[in-house]
Amino acid sequence: MDELTFAATTVFAALLSQASQDTYAAARDVIRRLLRRGDQPDTAAELERLDQDRASVMERSEPERDEAARRAAAGWALDLEGLLRADHEAFQELRALAERNGPATVINQHNHGSGTFINGSVAGGLTINHGAAHGRDT
Repeated sequence: MDELTFAATTVFAALLSQASQDTYAAARDVIRRLLRRGDQPDTAAELERLDQDRASVMERSEPERDEAARRAAAGWALDLEGLLRADHEAFQELRALAERNGPATVINQHNHGSGTFINGSVAGGLTINHGAAHGRDT
């Protein structure tokens, strides 16, 4: 699998499984434009297939959702690979949409102080160590 196909599969998987409804609608519009540029004989049928893939992925439990999204996304990436190569701007638009709802970043930061911490509120002194955080994607 080359770099574009891998990236496209990742983008489609995110759009099928993680995107909000607004993000998915925007991505669907980009895909519709791609299909029209590629002279697809039945754009409506392809968009219906996309919607069915999305619905199938979203109705699965969380552990099964990622695998179902990857399988469906691989098909979409291969089907649209030529169009994505020809329209790099559209691919970047899809990538930006997928990243909009990307994984949350968790930052573990250790702050020290003499105050009392109650439900996120601080009573007393507090020292915040900027730049000492270590992040990881979840």
